[in-house]
Amino acid sequence: MMEKVTQMIAMLIKTWKKESVSQIDTPPVPATPEPKQQSPNNSACLTERVNTFLQTHYDFRYNRLTEETEFRPLSGAKTEFRPIGKRELNTLCMEAHAEGISCWDKDVSRYIYSTQIGEYHPFRLYMDELPPWDGIDRLTLLARRVSALPLWVKGFHTWMLGLAAQWEGKTGVHANSLAPILISAEQGRMKSTFCKSLMPKVLQRYYMDNLKLTSEGQAERLLSEMGLINLDEFDKYAESKMPLLKNLMQMSSLHVCKAYQRNFRDLPRIASFIGTSNRSDLMSDPTGSRRFFCVEVEKPINCEGIEHEQIFAQLKAELADGCPYWFDKETEREIQQNNAPFYRTCPAEEVFLSCFRTSASAEEKYLRLSAADIYKELKKRNAAALRGFNPNHFAQVLIKMGVERKHTEYGNVYLVVRR
Repeated sequence: MMEKVTQMIAMLIKTWKKESVSQIDTPPVPATPEPKQQSPNNSACLTERVNTFLQTHYDFRYNRLTEETEFRPLSGAKTEFRPIGKRELNTLCMEAHAEGISCWDKDVSRYIYSTQIGEYHPFRLYMDELPPWDGIDRLTLLARRVSALPLWVKGFHTWMLGLAAQWEGKTGVHANSLAPILISAEQGRMKSTFCKSLMPKVLQRYYMDNLKLTSEGQAERLLSEMGLINLDEFDKYAESKMPLLKNLMQMSSLHVCKAYQRNFRDLPRIASFIGTSNRSDLMSDPTGSRRFFCVEVEKPINCEGIEHEQIFAQLKAELADGCPYWFDKETEREIQQNNAPFYRTCPAEEVFLSCFRTSASAEEKYLRLSAADIYKELKKRNAAALRGFNPNHFAQVLIKMGVERKHTEYGNVYLVVRR
């Protein structure tokens, strides 16, 4: 009996061990996981929210001239656009945070500095949005605020046409290569104020009066960005800078490398020149004075009530009708004659004029003298006045003075009459 009980217990133990081993060898079958839901593109969602916020709160535009993005609140349609700097960028980012949009400044700048912002050209936009011209000539009245001299009234009108043509981008081969110079010995004639008042209010930021002729590249860049450059106190520019200035004035297209850029670009010229001075002895080279139009201001200039929209509407209409916006050779000669009282004579010229004069007519008897002969004779009269000159240098003085020259087999001779 005990033996049977023992066998039964042994069988139960054996069966239990087999079941335990079977459970260990067979791993549990994992439950089939539910398919994961695909998460939305958080970056694209954030970009969309930022863009929507900016578009519904602000008006943006890209300034092609200054390469800046400008903005104003949508709620203030009459508010002026202003450039976006670091402070403004941070403000926009903080306002987005206040709307519950968790963004960085880079998320805001991604939209602001993208091609989704429409671009504009300040001068083209101004000229395009002008009202129709009402047919009243306001340019003549504007010129007469400075001087009633007929040549000045005519020349100022042509110069203003050249200024407007460059603003419209219509210059072609003709640049506005002349600069009016407003001159008065007395202070307080409102010369500089008048120059600045020629600019419409919306374009005032494109006026400058402190041009420095230390770098040609910098000056060329300003020609592509400014609308009017005032050569204020014209007499402060050294004679050695005049060739550079005259070269800048006749440029119609520019080859410019802007700051922080490596490549040069061809850009249209926008700027025209005007100037002021309290001295009347400004011109030193009669042949080069055709680049300037000197006019004497005899009384304070009235700078109030300039109707910019109608003035530029008149210029726009005249340009559309084909009015010339450049000076012909005959007008240039008249301007040079007009500039004669403003010509600065050096002591060597004064000595020459005290001893000789040019021939008044072909029938008049004259001497045929070389520059060396004239130099030698003048040096006997006043050696101090010719200090620093030699015959070659003095020949250049004679050419500047317009003394007639003839070429002979023995060299150049000058036709003069002894006083």
